[in-house]
Amino acid sequence: MTRFRVIVQAFALLLLAGCASWSPGWKSGAIASPTDAITTAPLDRAGADLRFAEATRAEELALVAASYKKAHHDAADDAELLDDLADVHILYGAAWARSPGEKAEWYRAGIRYAERSMATDEGFRERVEAGATVGDAVSELGPERTRTMLLWVTGVSYYFKECLGVSKLWRFRWMLRTREVMERMLAVDPGFGGGAVYFSLGIYNLALPPGAGRDLDKSREFLDRAVATSPTSLLTRWGRAKYFHVMTGDRDAFRRDLEWVIAQDPRTPDNTLPWNLYFQRDAKETLARIDSFF
Repeated sequence: MTRFRVIVQAFALLLLAGCASWSPGWKSGAIASPTDAITTAPLDRAGADLRFAEATRAEELALVAASYKKAHHDAADDAELLDDLADVHILYGAAWARSPGEKAEWYRAGIRYAERSMATDEGFRERVEAGATVGDAVSELGPERTRTMLLWVTGVSYYFKECLGVSKLWRFRWMLRTREVMERMLAVDPGFGGGAVYFSLGIYNLALPPGAGRDLDKSREFLDRAVATSPTSLLTRWGRAKYFHVMTGDRDAFRRDLEWVIAQDPRTPDNTLPWNLYFQRDAKETLARIDSFF
């Protein structure tokens, strides 16, 4: 056996091992969360909703996550609550968790809550329990589940980018599955989330490695469409600056987009206040380090 064949077979084993290690959210049992260590008395569901809408600090988001998890004990099949659990965990991982290990804990929980939410749909659940992937089974989901699909894509994308390191090599098919989920969102509700579906596709086409599908023209097309779909969205310009303009080396456009994000009222209908505050804080920090990007 040649050395090349040995390397190929070893890489194939890594791919199989990497994909086998994930325990999906539709499996029975409680989903592990960093909030399991929180001892503060939880808020009721309505109180948690109000706090989530106005949260500006890490402690508030952690309490919301713990409160939603407590509420989930009494409403295990509440898809909206599961979506809220996915949302608050992914947001905390992106906005407040610092180390890759801490971020991974929050993202993994958020991804699994999104998977459990998708599995409240009987058709989806039957497909994945029979062995289908998320990318295949989302064909069972309609526009009422677009938020769930978007949360799953967001969580996987953040987890892949910020936490996996060299293991990206054998978890890359996760990113290919996000493409399948994004295509389903594009089919059922393309304008959802103030251009967030177009935005996700724009980042996907940008993030692929050269020679594996990266397409800057498609990325630009989707990102510009995202901005046009909702001109008040902070997400779309923040992401276009941080990822696309950095990739293409357009320092002036980078600065314009981030300065625009910082200047906006964070209370917009396109994204929640906690997400918008994260975009603005990150935009300020990113602008302060502009020379490190160009």
